[in-house]
Amino acid sequence: MENSDEDRRLGELGYTQKLSRSVGGVSSFFLGFAVISATTAVFSGFGFGLGTAGPAFVWTFPIAVAVFFIWALIAADLVSKLPLSGYAYQWTSRLVNPSLGWFTGFAGAIGFISGFTGVAFVMAGYVGSLFGLEMSTPLQIGISIAIVLLCVLINVYGVKLATLLNNIGVGLELVVTIGATAFIAIVAFFVTNEHQSLDFLFSTGGTDEGPSPYIVVWLTSSLGCIFGLLGVEAAADIAEETKNARRTIPRTMFLALGVASVIEFFMYITFLLVIKDPDTLAGSASPIADLFAQQISPWFSKLVVALALTNILVCVLANMLVASRVVYALARDNMLPGSKALRGVSKKHKVPTAAVWATGVMSFLLLCSAFANEQTFSYIIGMSALGYFGVYMLTTIGLLIAHRRGRIPTDTAGTFDLGRLRVPIYILGVVVFGAVLSALLFLPAFQPNAVVFLVAMALAGIWWLARLRTRIATAQAGPQFALATREIELAAAAEASALSADTADKIK
Repeated sequence: MENSDEDRRLGELGYTQKLSRSVGGVSSFFLGFAVISATTAVFSGFGFGLGTAGPAFVWTFPIAVAVFFIWALIAADLVSKLPLSGYAYQWTSRLVNPSLGWFTGFAGAIGFISGFTGVAFVMAGYVGSLFGLEMSTPLQIGISIAIVLLCVLINVYGVKLATLLNNIGVGLELVVTIGATAFIAIVAFFVTNEHQSLDFLFSTGGTDEGPSPYIVVWLTSSLGCIFGLLGVEAAADIAEETKNARRTIPRTMFLALGVASVIEFFMYITFLLVIKDPDTLAGSASPIADLFAQQISPWFSKLVVALALTNILVCVLANMLVASRVVYALARDNMLPGSKALRGVSKKHKVPTAAVWATGVMSFLLLCSAFANEQTFSYIIGMSALGYFGVYMLTTIGLLIAHRRGRIPTDTAGTFDLGRLRVPIYILGVVVFGAVLSALLFLPAFQPNAVVFLVAMALAGIWWLARLRTRIATAQAGPQFALATREIELAAAAEASALSADTADKIK
């Protein structure tokens, strides 16, 4: 009954249920957790934070949690009213206008695609290290392409397989991550007795001796923790495949953020306290692996890395899944070049096959750019966070406009709703997301990423100027196009039904 109600609501919004609505509450939570990926977050963010502001960087983590809690409130409120694939693209298109939706959706696609490509590249480096390979750029790119191709094939087969493997991977991550972190703490505190005191957590590691005030350095280090919580809204992007989406997704979104936050904070604190010699970790490319090697043994470090690879793989898998739904949502509304081909859905597996392959091809092209210039490739991957926060900023500004126009949908009984807190949360979101976005755009360390991101958004602007705005103005793209397409589909179905009935009567 709940699913039929969701399908009916989907029809009212202009779409026929074509995707497999088979994702339950557990899978929805695991997907959100996998996109955040506590293991990937800490493995990649620990070195940045420690090198930027010293051990005291860990106290910026609550700031990161607060930032994403604000976004989770906004996203949960919206998905309970508009549970559609393409999440923020749909929200801004329908509540403001399709042009804002286009730039929001494009930024989201950039965030997810560059994000999972970067994770695949990092994973390839760990694979090479695990097997003792002498890594070169071509070899790392080759392994990355193989990882991306594997995830494409899994996602093409169907959301049931993808979520099943994701559930197994996340279950393993929860056990292994917590277990390995607890084990190294036990060894350091009760076996070798080689660990840091609690005062170490408040030290700067000499990072306060530079030209910039330490408060600036400390706040900059928060970006490492912020990177580690990106994607908390992932469950909203598969709303059309989620059972009882309006009620399920807000709960699983908050649960994913809460569980990931607790685990990541536990890992950060533990790994800082078990450092034997801070100088040996300075500049290390893999500080977490080095910690396990120092405290326990190199072979145990390799075992942890090997198990962590499964966690990183499901992170790639989950990010690709949600990226493909953004592409599918844009193509379904005729917003992309080649939309007709990209909106195809497999009748057998009920997945947007063409959109999945499209995200894989885009990832392949990004990876191949590393052949020309590995530094440029790192800038491309670095724009992932800009894509996410571009979505957050555009969406929240759009929602303030929509609220002023009285276009925020009313809530359904029993679903999450911000109520009177809506406008204060929106204003707080604009301030917070604007601050993070400004840091990502203007801090010297991130400016090259910003240049690449702005070039990508400029290309989106060129497409909008050249073709898309005309499509939107003539109802050949956007939600109006979806409604018109839905009417054509219903008319065709009615005609086919009438023809079938007429044929049956003649046979009689």
